[in-house]
Amino acid sequence: MKFTWSREIYISKISIKGFRNHLNTELDLSQGLSIFVGKNGQGKSNLLEAIYMLAIAKSSRTSTEIDLINWQKVTEGGHVQVLGIGKENEKTIQAQIDFDVESKKDSNKPMPALRKSLRVNGLSRISSDFVGNINIVCFEVNDIDILTGPPSNRRRYIDILISQSDSGYIKTLQRYRNVIKHRNVLLKSIRENKSSESELAFWDDRLVYEGSAIINARKTAIFKLSEHLIPIHSDLSQKHQVEISYKPQVFKQNDQLTTISDVNLDEIKKILSVNLTKFRVREISYGISLTGPHRDDLEIKLNSQMANKYASRGQSRIITLALKLSEASLLKELNNRTPILALDDILSELDKNTQGSVLKAIENYEQVFITATDLGTFEPEHLSTAALYTVVDGTVSKK
Repeated sequence: MKFTWSREIYISKISIKGFRNHLNTELDLSQGLSIFVGKNGQGKSNLLEAIYMLAIAKSSRTSTEIDLINWQKVTEGGHVQVLGIGKENEKTIQAQIDFDVESKKDSNKPMPALRKSLRVNGLSRISSDFVGNINIVCFEVNDIDILTGPPSNRRRYIDILISQSDSGYIKTLQRYRNVIKHRNVLLKSIRENKSSESELAFWDDRLVYEGSAIINARKTAIFKLSEHLIPIHSDLSQKHQVEISYKPQVFKQNDQLTTISDVNLDEIKKILSVNLTKFRVREISYGISLTGPHRDDLEIKLNSQMANKYASRGQSRIITLALKLSEASLLKELNNRTPILALDDILSELDKNTQGSVLKAIENYEQVFITATDLGTFEPEHLSTAALYTVVDGTVSKK
């Protein structure tokens, strides 16, 4: 078995300074398969987390960015950086995330102040202009929570997918979240008789405009994702059938509608507007926005049963893997370039046949990073073509 590649995007160099337990990691990377081996807790997952940040501009594991900073930097202050150099045909893309950390000694706060900046080829960028320059799909151990966790996990999954192919979608999400924030403040103010209900008109219009765009984008993406998911999952698990569908919250309130597939943008706007009127009294009573895409969900079934209730842990892991590989396949279709794969402990808990199917599924990707606690799960044909690294206490060494 040979890992092959075309002239697509890959990361040729990464530099990580002061990020979690990686004080100073610098690697020259090659196309094809790279395997990072080490015991648990040595920094393998942290390495892939840093690599993935070059695609999505934030951590996939925490929303508290101070957690990303090495404790020495938290105490003493200083500069933290994740920098990657991507190669795409003749083009070079340098993606860079910097954190300037205030010294804890100079601050009376429990945690020091943190200033974050994003750069592409040396130029400052906002997150919506940073995401998408380098496409990466990452599988992490806790990604099974996409299946078993709350709806917010599934919304986040599909939002990251769309964002890596459509920078305008990120801006729409940001504007929508701002609308919900201001609208909730106003709803509480109306409840306390400090504001007039008529003031909602502006924010309702903005919610309908931005919210309908999000619903429409999710609808399209999930329909396309399903076309990739069914055959990919079948390759990994021949005995079971998986299906995924989009469940926008606004449709739950409309008895006339059972599916979103044939509804266009204008119809979504009308449905959302009707819902706002229907929920008005309750929203004011609760002081929060009760309808819109911030309450959407994805429904994933295995053999026609809800996967989050009936799938075993092994089945859930295979579904999650299939979701990630489908995400990569769809990004390739949408962007006309193959994304990089970063796969953390992907082969554990899988039987030998499924391990072989996974390795076969990733063969033709331009660049693949895999972590493992040992090399026993890999066949000699994989190891003979792979770049091998050991990870010990945040230090990465090529074998």
